[in-house]
Formats: sequence, C-alpha cells, structure tokens
Amino acid sequence: MKMTMKKCFLLLLAVLSLNVAAGAQEFPAEPHEFLLAKLAAGEGRFDEALSRLDKVIAKNPDDPVLLYERAMVLLDAERVDRAETELRAVLKKSPDFYDANRVLGRVLIDRAGSSRAKVEEALGFLQAAYKGNPDDLSTGITIAQILRSLERNAEAERALAVMVERAPDQRVLNFQYAQVLAALGRNAEAKQYLERTLAIDPTFGAAAMQLLDIYQEESEWQKAASVLQPLISENPMRLELQRQQAYFFLRAGDARSARDRFRALVTSDPKDTRSLFYLAESLNDLEEYAEAEKIFRQLSAAEPKDIDYVTSLGLSLSGQKKWDEAAETFTKLMTMGDVAPNVGAVARTQLAYIALQKGEYARAKEMASTILTFNSKPNTQAINIALEALKKEKKSEEAVALLAPLVQQFPSDPFLNARYVEVLATAGQTDKAKEHAAAQSKLGTRNVAAMSEAFMRAGDNKGAVSVLQTAITAAPADLDLQFQLGSIYERIDDDKSAEATFLKVLEKNPEHAPTLNYLGYMWAESGVNLERAQEMLTRAVGQDPDNGAYVDSLGWVYFRLGQLELAEKYLTDATRLLPRDPTVHEHLGDVLAKRGDMERALKLYRTAVDLDPESKDVGKLRSKIAEIERSALTTQR
Repeated sequence: MKMTMKKCFLLLLAVLSLNVAAGAQEFPAEPHEFLLAKLAAGEGRFDEALSRLDKVIAKNPDDPVLLYERAMVLLDAERVDRAETELRAVLKKSPDFYDANRVLGRVLIDRAGSSRAKVEEALGFLQAAYKGNPDDLSTGITIAQILRSLERNAEAERALAVMVERAPDQRVLNFQYAQVLAALGRNAEAKQYLERTLAIDPTFGAAAMQLLDIYQEESEWQKAASVLQPLISENPMRLELQRQQAYFFLRAGDARSARDRFRALVTSDPKDTRSLFYLAESLNDLEEYAEAEKIFRQLSAAEPKDIDYVTSLGLSLSGQKKWDEAAETFTKLMTMGDVAPNVGAVARTQLAYIALQKGEYARAKEMASTILTFNSKPNTQAINIALEALKKEKKSEEAVALLAPLVQQFPSDPFLNARYVEVLATAGQTDKAKEHAAAQSKLGTRNVAAMSEAFMRAGDNKGAVSVLQTAITAAPADLDLQFQLGSIYERIDDDKSAEATFLKVLEKNPEHAPTLNYLGYMWAESGVNLERAQEMLTRAVGQDPDNGAYVDSLGWVYFRLGQLELAEKYLTDATRLLPRDPTVHEHLGDVLAKRGDMERALKLYRTAVDLDPESKDVGKLRSKIAEIERSALTTQR
C-alpha cells in the first residue's frame, strides 16, 4: 500500500525527533555572554538569548558555530523562516557542517508539504549530514524512508544494506530493510530480516504483522502461530490475536491446540460464533465428531442458509459414518443458492464417497466421474473414489480407460500418472506400465518417486526398485532418489539393502535429515545401534523440531534405551504434532504402560485403534488393550 506524501512526512518527523543541540567543535570567543544566551534560551527567554548571541556574533561574524546556535534559538522560538535562512547561511560558509545539514533537512521536510522538489532538497541536506557521520543511523533510516516515499526503492535498499551490515542487531533498521526488500518483490530476503527483527524484539507488532502476511502466503501456519505468542503474552486481552493464532494452529494441523484455544475463546464470549464454528472444525479434525455435530447443528439452526455450517455438518456426519444423514445434508447443500464452485465440488465428491462406503459402487463411480477435475487440476479424492469403486468391481480395464484422457490432459502430474501406471500394471499391461513409468521418470525426482510407489501399490516390488535404480544411474548425485530407494528396500523387508543404501546417503551428506530419521528409526525398531540412532535422530530433530515423525522417532529410541522420562517427553510432543497418527499414540501408550500408568496407556491404545481400525497392526493393539483390561479385572478381584 502506498502512503500519501503528507502521511510519509509525518512519519519522518517522528523519526527525526532528535536532540538538535549543536555539536560545536569550537568554543565561542565570548564564553560568558554565550553561556548567558544559552541559559536564557533554555528558560524560554528567546529575545534575550538572541540579543546576547547577536553581540557575540558581532565580534565573530564568520563563526559558523555561533550562526548555527542562533538558528537553533530561532527554531525554539518558532521563527522558522529566519531559522531556515540562518541555516542556509551556515552551510554556505561550511558545507560539511554535520548538525546544520541534519537540522536544515529536518526543517525542510517539516515544511515540504506535498512538494516533491522540497523533499528532494531536504534529502540532499540529510544525505550530506549522513555522509559526514555514517554512525547516525537515525538520519540514515530517515533518508531511506524519504527515498521510499519518492519510489526510489533500489536506492533505499542500497543505503539500508550498508547500515544493516554496520548494525545487524538494530531492530528498526532490520525492519526498515525488510520493508524495502518487500517493496522490491524480494519477500524471501524480507522474511529473513523480519525474523531477525523479531529475534531482537518479539513484541515488535509492525514486524510481526508483516511476517505473518509472508507466512500465510507460504502456508507456514505453525510459524505464524508462534509469531503471535509474544504479542498475546504481552497483552492477553487482545482476543483477536488469540483467535487468529487458534486459526493458524487449525491450518497447521495442530487441532488440539486450536481446539483448546477456541474453547477458551467461546467460554469467554459464548456469542462469538466464528470461534464456535472453528472450535467445531478442530473437533472434526480430531475426529471428536459427536461434539462437533452438536455445535454445527446449533449454528445451522440459527443460520440455516450458512453454507459453511451445512458443509461442515455434512463432514461431521460422514466422519461418524452416518451415511444417510450425511448424504441428505450434502444433497441439501447442492440445492442451496449461491453455492461456490468449490463447495459444490466438495458436496459431489462427498456424495460419491458416501456411495462408495455404502457399497453402491456403480453410483460412486458415476458421481466421482463428474468431478474428476476442478479448477484445471485433478481432483485426487474423486479419482481415488472412482478407482476404488472400479477395483471393488474388478474392472481394471475400465480403470485404465477412465484415466487415459486425464493423463493426456495432465501429462506431468505425478499423482495422476502414478495411478495410471498402477492400473496398467494391475490390468496386466506390464510393458505399457513400464514404458509410461520410464517416460515419467525423465520429468524429475517427484515423478520417479511416484512411479516407484505405483509399482509398489500394484504389488510389483521389483518394478519399484528398478525404476529407482535406473533413475539413480542417470542422476547419481540425487540423494532424494537414493533415500527413496532405501525406503522401498525397507518396506519390502530387505533391511540389509535398506541400511546399506541409507549409509551411502549419509556418507555423501551426514546431515540428510530424512535419512537420519529413517535409519535411526529402523535401528530403534530392531534394537540395534541405539546410541548411534539416538545421536542421529537428535540431529534430525534439531534441523526440523516441528516434524512429528522425527520427534516420534527420537522418543521411540529413548524408549528402546530405557530412558522413559525423555521418551514420554518427546512422544507427548509427537502426539501434539501428529494428533491423527495411530503409531505415535501407540508408542506413547507403550511408554506409559512401562511406567505403570495403565489408565492413560489404555486410552492411547484405544485412540490408535479408532484412528485406523483397519490397520495391519490393529490385532496387536487389541491384544495390548485386552491385556490391560484383564489385569484391571484381576486387580479388582
């Protein structure tokens, strides 16, 4: 947003509120009279001060310091026209007089109004002052602000870059530099200096708001939430900041934190319907559907035409497998007026999903086929629904036919082309699948990894390995491909090859975090090399402390080492970061069971089962639950 010239000048005046006392280099020839003049000026007796200064100047008419002091008294007496004239006279005699340049620049800015010419003139005097004293950062910042007001951002950037280098820990300087970089479209660099500003002062509101805008553009929701915390701690009464932070937590996938904060907001203001709505949304994310449904019904009853309320109610009903009620809700949604295209797409996709869950495979495929693309992109959920319905009906050739035109439309989309390779392989068209995968592998690492996953899903483990080995031969320096190969080896139970592949990656890059995590977790699961695994996982978490998978792995290796307190600490953090991951909940349950906290362990095991009731490990979980329940019954007897 561009500031008006007048508004910019008001800001500059605030920056220029400096001590304007003379930085005189020499003492006047008439010290007694001079000191009496200064005393009179300090007490507001300006006429007396000027009279005494005139006597001193009469004996020293060419002394620039005395002329400067008289100009200062004139300014204090609000005789600005004459003060400006005196300052110009001083600079005519002594062009490098630092204080005179600085103060005249301030006076001209004060009087410039919207005159660009006067602003340019003021800038010249301020630049002369700054040249004489490069340590005067206040004047330097003011110069940069004037340059920005004149839309000379490149010059402002160059000036501020030098100042930031001289004073890297100066809060306002880093903030001003970030603003100029943002104005030049260099947001990535601006972010760095805004982060530095907040490291110096976490409560600097203007910097926090600007950094929040960048984080939101980049979907860095967890970081955005963290930026707000110091402002909230400073002023807990600013509920709008708490509401914004809670929303950021929700977008970051930290539904527990979002739920707790929205619940507190609703408790403090039961009429806050937006917080109530987002509380229900966070409950939906945590699969606490019954409470969410109750809130959505309450909101919908008050505003039956609110599309957001109806949509979320439908999702809550689907989450509870109330298929008929959910279908009725989404059908109603499609008949409501002014439904945005994206909402209509959600309704149709959900209706297809409901049909799939009810075993109505033909209907599911038919409905999903109407929404296979949206906003010129593949609708991955609808595509998966259609393919799953065809898989249930064993119509692999029809699945190939369904995807063929989409692959032509989106020839480089990794997800879509991977599903195409999978259905080709499943349909027995192995040669065509390999041919398509080879073509896709030329498009980059993501596509190679997707092709490998496609062969894995089709049950062709050799094909999955072959795709990666061929790609690595062509790009031996690509560590991400080698990491993917290691993960494939581990998933097909070839732990020896997986370990060898991961160790080769770490030879080339000892800080490759995904490999540190994967190999460290492998060793923790196997109970080998535990000390080295702990060291590796600590380094991985150090690089990405908000990565729930890394935090879980570190907690798990501490469990294997018998360090249960640390294990509980990290695994508790992991459940916060990955609230819907059953493995994380099981891990924390194992730690608590080992520590004798059976009640909490039982709750975590049950949560893990609820999160993924069809998991291949669900039998093991149910056995743990049964064992605790049997022990509880024995104790009661």
